Amino acid sequence: MKDPDITILSQIQKAHSIGSVVTLISFALNVFASRIKELEFLIIPLIIIVSLTIIASAYFLFQSVKHKEGIEKPVKNNTAFIFRIGINLVLLALMLL
Repeated sequence: MKDPDITILSQIQKAHSIGSVVTLISFALNVFASRIKELEFLIIPLIIIVSLTIIASAYFLFQSVKHKEGIEKPVKNNTAFIFRIGINLVLLALMLL
């Protein structure tokens, strides 16, 4: 069985990759959905996905702070999560307006 600390560190690394891709795709789809009337049906699923990304990023930020001794560059890591949460909050606000 794997060490729980190694498992959480692996999950934090995966969360960075997946979170970045989801944020980028959500932003692109939001631009298209807001400009093309036929894609307006994507707004509600995008709101859900962005909300889940914010929650997941906050969770992994908490885990990253909790396990900072096992992370190579904890300040850079935490800044990336905070930056992603901020971007997603702005994206969510734009979708709701």
